[in-house]
Amino acid sequence: MHLKLEELQRVAKKTIKEERQNSSLREEFVRLFGPPVAVSCDASKVAQAVNECIDVLDATGKEFNRRNVRVSMLTEATYHPSPEVRKAVARILPERFVEKFLDDPASEVRCAAAKRLPLSVVSEGARRHPRDDQMKSIVRSRKRLEESGLPDAKRVDEPFDINGDGPLGDVVKQDMGDELSDEWYDLLARKLCREYGNNLEGNWEEILATRVVASHYSTTGVRMDRDKLLNAIHNCIKEREDEILGEGSLKSIAARLLREAVLEETAAMPAIDESVDEITALLESTSSTAEYVEATEKLFGVKKSSVPAGIKKYRIGEGRLSQALVPMKCRVPGGRQIDPTVERALDRYVECWNSRQELSGEPYRISWSNHPEDASTIGFRLELK
Repeated sequence: MHLKLEELQRVAKKTIKEERQNSSLREEFVRLFGPPVAVSCDASKVAQAVNECIDVLDATGKEFNRRNVRVSMLTEATYHPSPEVRKAVARILPERFVEKFLDDPASEVRCAAAKRLPLSVVSEGARRHPRDDQMKSIVRSRKRLEESGLPDAKRVDEPFDINGDGPLGDVVKQDMGDELSDEWYDLLARKLCREYGNNLEGNWEEILATRVVASHYSTTGVRMDRDKLLNAIHNCIKEREDEILGEGSLKSIAARLLREAVLEETAAMPAIDESVDEITALLESTSSTAEYVEATEKLFGVKKSSVPAGIKKYRIGEGRLSQALVPMKCRVPGGRQIDPTVERALDRYVECWNSRQELSGEPYRISWSNHPEDASTIGFRLELK
């Protein structure tokens, strides 16, 4: 049996695409769950380890944190040939992407999705698969749980009391983190009054206290009590006003200023960070595709290289072969690590870059991945469509 050249190219492209998808999927699993799931190069075996980790979390009453999930990468695995992979994806993706798994060919995948979706949606999915006994069992148990209601629930005709049997008190009190002494707040309040107390616009105390607390937490990780700081500022203002009214000589004024100067030397004034995140500003810009690509390459310092010989021969613009450059690597500005904001900026850059190549008729595209040793370095992979 002899295959034509077009069929060979189609098979090769499909194989390359599947290999790229499996590699990217495995990297995402390892990024989310760490070394314990890096058991093999096979994405199916890694997904099996992921499902075991999620089973442990469910058994211990804990929930997987989905804030750092790269949705675009996992949605590509919706139709992966391995049921173990599809099951893991159905348990990791945010809820709004899970409903499609209710019609998966594998029962274990449908049941994994059914455990996360509302009862009305699951009941409709169970009617489409009448032979799935396990899915029916999930629906029955969910209905019993819903019908059981809350224990000792109040009757509807009772008057509504917003505070219940008593005041909320410490029930809604939040953890303020590391405890700071009253003296520390007093010293900081004197420092702030010294620098901002001559503000003629008024009402500066609350705004400044809020900014100082937010800045202190972002720079040190320690939570301050905003109300405590505000009370200390008000007490400082009142104390100074009383002293001014009771002062009768220049000597007392000099003594007060000297006393405040000594106290201010021991107070640590946290820096107020008013810097603008360049990556966030880039994402919020309304620039065109070409402008966004250019701005991202400038901000991230994208390094480029020539198109490899194995891919260059498929290019359509043969007259421009010597000028063809593709992204090779870049670094996150400021040496910061990759976070959701950086991921969205890179995803949009890759999408815009690939869109420009598709419009010009070029048969390749790029994808990005983080460097295994340097958390702030990004690498780009060039591949055929």
